[in-house]
Amino acid sequence: MKKLVLTLILGLIVSLSFSQSAGDKIIGQYWTETKEGKIEIFKKDNRYFGKIIWRKDARLDTENPNEKLQSRNVVGIVFMKDFVFKNDKWINGEVYSIENGGNYSGKMWLENNGSILKMRGYLGISLLGKTATLSRVRD
Repeated sequence: MKKLVLTLILGLIVSLSFSQSAGDKIIGQYWTETKEGKIEIFKKDNRYFGKIIWRKDARLDTENPNEKLQSRNVVGIVFMKDFVFKNDKWINGEVYSIENGGNYSGKMWLENNGSILKMRGYLGISLLGKTATLSRVRD
């Protein structure tokens, strides 16, 4: 009986570990489409976030609707927030655009064995949006 209980507990731990790590495959650094910027996807409290970590040309967040934030450098901004992993996609997130200062709903997915990250920002429904293609930074 003890062996059965231990086996069940071990199986549960292994399955939980696997399900948690499936969503983590998105974690890492990615080049923007133009290769003029680099972002990092990270996990905090079972949600996924994206942060600008490098830009070829330094710039301020001048398009931000909050005047107090317009003087901050865009490097370091967490511009993607609260994505959750479900069915091989990261969904229900929010994306801030440094290009126009807007906030959008977002979803992401990986392609090409994890080397390509597709990120879609949209208003209301996914049809009304734009998809960016990012490529994983390789060491």
